[in-house]
Amino acid sequence: MPDFQAQIPAHDGDDFGVYIARPKTTPAPAVIVIQEIFGVNQELRAKCDALAELGYVAIAPDLFWRIAEKGLELNPENEDELQRAFDLYGEFDAEKGIKDLKSTLAFARDHEDVISDSVGCVGFCLGGFLAFAMAVESDVDAAVSYYGVSIPSMLDKKDKITKPLLMHIAEKDQFVSAEEQTQMQDALGDHAQVTMYTYEGEDHAFARFISLDASETEGAGGLANSRTRDFFANTLKPKAEAA
Repeated sequence: MPDFQAQIPAHDGDDFGVYIARPKTTPAPAVIVIQEIFGVNQELRAKCDALAELGYVAIAPDLFWRIAEKGLELNPENEDELQRAFDLYGEFDAEKGIKDLKSTLAFARDHEDVISDSVGCVGFCLGGFLAFAMAVESDVDAAVSYYGVSIPSMLDKKDKITKPLLMHIAEKDQFVSAEEQTQMQDALGDHAQVTMYTYEGEDHAFARFISLDASETEGAGGLANSRTRDFFANTLKPKAEAA
């Protein structure tokens, strides 16, 4: 079970835990790290720790707390746990999840270790969809979506995207059809705030188990992560550095 460093009040009562990794120097920009369907598991915490090494306060909220035991973490390489993850995905209420992320954003902006006007988010799979949703539904300062599912369902709200959004798309994604990818390209290809990269021949989750730090740069996952690092370095700079 993750060691949650804080609890955040939910909009509808109760509270949910967040894993926080802090850099050596604060206050610093923050990145909300949005889970796949496996909870705040070891892989997600490792991504938080890597972001902290890069100088960000990384915050990962537990988004399955309503439908599973708090602090659930699942291993995608275990067949039984993988099936449970898919079952939980079927039960997940995205609208409530977005509200929890907005609560996490408010928490981050009010945190003593965080530069309040320099908070981004990054998400993977389900989290990739939720990162896109945050770009649409919130004033998060920058967002990164890795192989987000179901994004075409929100393309009618594309004009609400007013802050930078980076999208990593797997060409052979088994969960995002070629038709859906075309829909995204057609709707967002000329959007001033959106940058999209498609990774030829890659399937869903091609960046899983690849660190977000600078130690791995080979292959599609390493390339995507290097682009994410550059993106956050350019969009989440502290005001003093940007001047």
